[in-house]
Amino acid sequence: MAARIASGKPREDRASGRAGATPRKEADPAGAPTAAALRPRLRALRAAMPAAERAEADARIAGFLQGRIHDYLASGRWGGRRVVLSAFWPIGDEPDLRPALHAWAQDDRLELALPVVLTPAAPLEFRAWTPGTAMAPGAYRIPEPQGTPARVPDIVLVPTLGYTVDGDRIGYGGGYYDRTLAALRQGGRETLALGIAYACGRLAPDVHVPEPHDMRLDEIISEEGWMAGPHAAR
Repeated sequence: MAARIASGKPREDRASGRAGATPRKEADPAGAPTAAALRPRLRALRAAMPAAERAEADARIAGFLQGRIHDYLASGRWGGRRVVLSAFWPIGDEPDLRPALHAWAQDDRLELALPVVLTPAAPLEFRAWTPGTAMAPGAYRIPEPQGTPARVPDIVLVPTLGYTVDGDRIGYGGGYYDRTLAALRQGGRETLALGIAYACGRLAPDVHVPEPHDMRLDEIISEEGWMAGPHAAR
């Protein structure tokens, strides 16, 4: 994957664990640390971001993401029909894209959706969302749309804890997005997966070795810009 940072040169890594830092590979004769071993460090790096830095990063992520969505809509790759964009409701220390969701809701070219967990260890369902949609806590206490129809997304925004320049993602361990992306892509539908992450989640190339079932992302968007993934030219 060609790593393209749209905003210019990324900030240098810092030992402080702030944005831009990269978890170091531990000595392990069996190879690179597993995703399970990396998650606590990645969570700690994200949680260490000061509130002001986090708010600034959220605004920058939203700006880059809005630019990418605009580019995709302008490309005409979906033949002029309304494009279904699945976002996510933030929990914990995730980037908060809710202001962008309200802006996208005014764009007639888009239909928004949010993920719903219907069955454990199964692909996600996506339900239509507007600013007036009733929400209620679902699985893992994440707010989910109530009483709206299911939609099949064209673009999926994927919450991402850690990532590599090859488009490999570390999530939270439930496997929901891997199963969902596999099901969407096996169905032959052109579905773009855009990882949303803080730059502190960037991993060195030899730190993370993905599992065979892990689904690569098409792009990763952080506060430092966006990187095009292996499927970006599809």
